[in-house]
Formats: sequence, C-alpha cells, structure tokens
Amino acid sequence: MPKHAIQQLGMDAFERFLFLRTMPGMDQLPPEVARVIAAHTHERYSPAGSYLYREGEPAIHVQYVVRGSVEIRRNEEAIRTMGPRTVVGGVSALAGDQQGYDGVALEDTVTLQIATDDVQEIFEDHFALLRSVLQGTSREVIAALKQLGPGAGFAPIGPPMTCPDRTFDLVEKMAFLRKTIAFRDAQIDAIAELASDVSEVRLQQGEHLWEIGDQSGHFLLPLCGTVECHAQNPEQHFVLGPGDTVGCMDALAGEPRWFRARVGSRLVALRVDVDVLYDVLEDNFRMAMSLLRGMAVGMLRLYDLKGGVSPDQSMPSANISSDRG
Repeated sequence: MPKHAIQQLGMDAFERFLFLRTMPGMDQLPPEVARVIAAHTHERYSPAGSYLYREGEPAIHVQYVVRGSVEIRRNEEAIRTMGPRTVVGGVSALAGDQQGYDGVALEDTVTLQIATDDVQEIFEDHFALLRSVLQGTSREVIAALKQLGPGAGFAPIGPPMTCPDRTFDLVEKMAFLRKTIAFRDAQIDAIAELASDVSEVRLQQGEHLWEIGDQSGHFLLPLCGTVECHAQNPEQHFVLGPGDTVGCMDALAGEPRWFRARVGSRLVALRVDVDVLYDVLEDNFRMAMSLLRGMAVGMLRLYDLKGGVSPDQSMPSANISSDRG
C-alpha cells in the first residue's frame, strides 16, 4: 500500500459534506450546495515540502484544506499561509493566469480537491455559491489593501477628464461600463440591463460621501473628478478617479466602509446599487464570471505588490476588478 493512502483520512461523501459545511461562508448557503461540491471532491495527500501548485502552470483544481498548512508564494516571495478550512488555488484558477503561484505544503497536508471546470458548473447552477465567493474575495482584497502602505497600493490617477454639462444617455453609460475589465466580455444585453439601473451623480468639491464604519450598499464609478480617501490607519490615504471604483469591495462584501471618502474635485460618477448588480449577475452568468475573474486577477496583482513588484508593473489604472477600491 502506498504511503499516501495511509495518510489520507478516508472521508466518505457525507463526511466531506459535513466538513464543507464548516468552511467560512458555506454554513450560510443552502445545504444542497455543499452536497454538490462534496460529490465532486476527492481527498489529496501532500507530504511536507511538496507542491500543490507551481507558478507557471495553470491551476486546474481548487482545494479545501482539511488539515495541515500551505504557503502561497508569488515570484518566490512568501505571501500568506493557509491553514484548515481555507481554500487554495481558487484565485489562480479563476484568474486563468499561467503564472499563478506556488502552493507548498509546510507540513503533511490533506485537502479536498475539485476540478475548476466542476466549480464553474456549480457556480452556474447555484448563484448563491458564486455570490458567496464574490463576497469572500472582496474581503480578501480589502485585507490586502490595508497592508499595502500609505497609498494602499494604488497608483497615481491619470490626467483629469472633462464631462459635458448634460447627463449621460443610456448608450454612453453602456459604453463606459463595457470599457471596464470586469464587463468587457459581458453580453450587450447584460450591459444594457445594468446601465438602465445605474444612476448618475454630480457632486461638488468637499462634499461628504461616507465615514469609516458606515453601511455600504453602493459604489461609484467616476467619469470625471476625484475622491479623496482616508483609511482607519491615519497614514493610509489615496485618491481615486476616472477608471477606478470607489467603495466597490466593501459593497460587494457587505462590509462596513473601510475608508472615509469625500469629493476632491467636482465629481461626475455612476452610482451602482450592489443589490441591483447582484440581480443582474444572477441573470447573466458570463458577466458574473467576468467580474470574479477580474477580482482574481486583481488579487494576483496585490500579491505582486506585497512581494515588491512596482505598481506600474502590476496594477494598471483599473475598473471594477479588485485592485482599485
């Protein structure tokens, strides 16, 4: 009998289901979601020092850590350690990034492994799971941004833009939304549905948007102007403008605002209510996956920043993906 067979736990489908129900966020989902995932998983034993993932190779599986620990490394830099009841491989798999990251077992480790293709099929059949992953990824993004120094990893905004005095029509809103990385692959009908439900706001310099700890239910997509942001850490502040999102991650996560925001220069922006966005995503799977993929790519860029890669290499002036507010 091979050594790895002795090390495995021999969990049957019901035991895998019970374990998955203890995963953060999974206990909030309908039980059938965990049952479906359990039916598609199998145990994998990884001895200490072995690689679950290798940078430069596509991640074709997502793994739930049952016991042991896995160190995530990007560009040979240790990024974080994942212990029991965490997910590894998801960011790299969703990003479709050939570079991905290394995942090294720090000790003998047992995981439940599921093919990425199976995960995407489950997402399509059970939007509640996809929404939960979007929320969890948003929380991870916020945690990463808080650790990225005074500017939270944000590159300087581009040159100022001028907006017309008239309001933007539906076609112009659609064109703007389509330019964002997250919605670039979305069907035109989905873009039209979202554009018809966003509102335009025009605010003057100095106007207050929100305070740290306020409830989040919407975010802004600036067309012109800037927003000055100050985090709870008094040394952390940054400016967001056209091409960025303002308050997107906390709104998607359903978390309180993590930074104070006020208008820096006259602001014209599209306001997106997060409940409306989730309704649109539920009806448009391709758009939802495009958003999740953009967030995964953003997480990899944040890993690069944490590892010392310069902002201009890793974080373009972006969109509704995860790396710009």
